[in-house]
Amino acid sequence: MADNNEILTDSLKQSIDNIATSVRKTTDLLDQFFSSLGKHNLGPPSFLRGNLKKMLREVEALQNSSNQAVVEIQRSQELLRTLNFITSSLELEHVLENVMDSVVSLTGAERAYLMLYDDSGELDIRAARNWDKETINDIDAQFSRSIINAALKQGSAIITDNAQTDERFGEAKSVMVQQLRSILCIPLTIRGETVGILYADNRFQQGIFFDKDLPLLTAFGTQAAISIRNARKYGVVREGLKEAEREIVRLKIEIDDAKRQQDVERIVESSSFEELRRKALEMRRRRQQKRGE
Repeated sequence: MADNNEILTDSLKQSIDNIATSVRKTTDLLDQFFSSLGKHNLGPPSFLRGNLKKMLREVEALQNSSNQAVVEIQRSQELLRTLNFITSSLELEHVLENVMDSVVSLTGAERAYLMLYDDSGELDIRAARNWDKETINDIDAQFSRSIINAALKQGSAIITDNAQTDERFGEAKSVMVQQLRSILCIPLTIRGETVGILYADNRFQQGIFFDKDLPLLTAFGTQAAISIRNARKYGVVREGLKEAEREIVRLKIEIDDAKRQQDVERIVESSSFEELRRKALEMRRRRQQKRGE
């Protein structure tokens, strides 16, 4: 279905682009024709030129609208693809990498980080990717702690086009040292509880993050946080099952040992064993007598 939608979207965009190109060519030809007539004082009525310019503006506006619509459709398809991947894969690390790659590709971020609170209440980086789809290790991870704290404190997303000139963060040491420009920071909330934050930035470009992106990016981050929580619960359950299996094995060994002991006691207490023991003692007594003779 996604492939069919993509084909239809590309086809629609191509058709509108072709119409816009044809209108521009026609307008250029008519301008040349009108200019030629003007040399002989036979210029067209002014309203005709005006209508042509209006038509060209409307076609260009349609083309811009179609381009924006295509971008939004692509974003929606990316969201569906990523959400489907999240819900269908049990490989947590692959899920997180996929989510962060989607964040980077959709926004033009240079780096993106997903941070969640650990058991001690500290933010822990669970996924970090750059625009080359490479994992950023903890040693190389760099971000603005000031902006993260501000977003967590106010409980809402922060977007800045140029952090270095933003009055809110102009004095933040991390912003100046890292030469940060575009920054996006979104608190992640699950059932009213803030569980972490999604942070993305770009040190080279300004104005790449927009308010309209917030619902999409929040959905990415929240789904990733839910996946991590589920993975943690799954890990606890899995470890519990392993412990139960170990206990079952231990109990089985104990049961087997007890059964063997019961079997031995039953044999020892049987009349047949008593008869064998009596005969064995009698045979030993006779051998001792013979050696004595």
